[in-house]
Amino acid sequence: MKVAKKLSTLLGLLCLSLSAYAHQPDLSSTILAEKGENEWVLQIRASLTAFEYEVEARFGESAYATPEEFRELVNEHLQKEIILRFNDGTVTALKDGMVKLGHETTATFQLTGLPKEITSVMVRNAAFSNISHNQSALYLVKEGFDRKQFVLNDDNGHSATLEISGTHFVLAESGEKAGYLLPILLLSVVGLASLLVFLARFRKQPLSHTTI
Repeated sequence: MKVAKKLSTLLGLLCLSLSAYAHQPDLSSTILAEKGENEWVLQIRASLTAFEYEVEARFGESAYATPEEFRELVNEHLQKEIILRFNDGTVTALKDGMVKLGHETTATFQLTGLPKEITSVMVRNAAFSNISHNQSALYLVKEGFDRKQFVLNDDNGHSATLEISGTHFVLAESGEKAGYLLPILLLSVVGLASLLVFLARFRKQPLSHTTI
């Protein structure tokens, strides 16, 4: 598949950049991507250290003894700390969580039953709010739309409300801030490319409903 090949190449070129930031717990990425009609995927990417810090802060240092237990706590933590609202309707359930552990750890959720026509999206990701100076690069990926980076941090309450303007997502409130720090940009570009490979590979086949 040509698209997957190109994105895989991009991942290879950027892997060195990623390795420089995968150990920084204050950096993460939040990617919301359209998978198909009324189906979206949410992916959170951060260093394993960041997830460990938050899980232990929320559940205690002795809360888990195995990788499986840790994955379950990551899943539970993200479901509590992430809020999505499409067209002023709150999506409370992040379904089919899949957590992949590594120096850069990823958590992917399926979203279904969304409005056929989306006019606005509110994203709040406070999953790493216990970490000082934490920042998460936010991307919304929708077919036919330009891609722009926004940043969730302490200054905007780890949230952003975006509206559709032509083929762009734009901030709905002028008071919200968007930054373009180089480390976040590199981390999010790699995360975005990886997620697009993920979507291209599985677009024509259903994803597993087993929580990893």
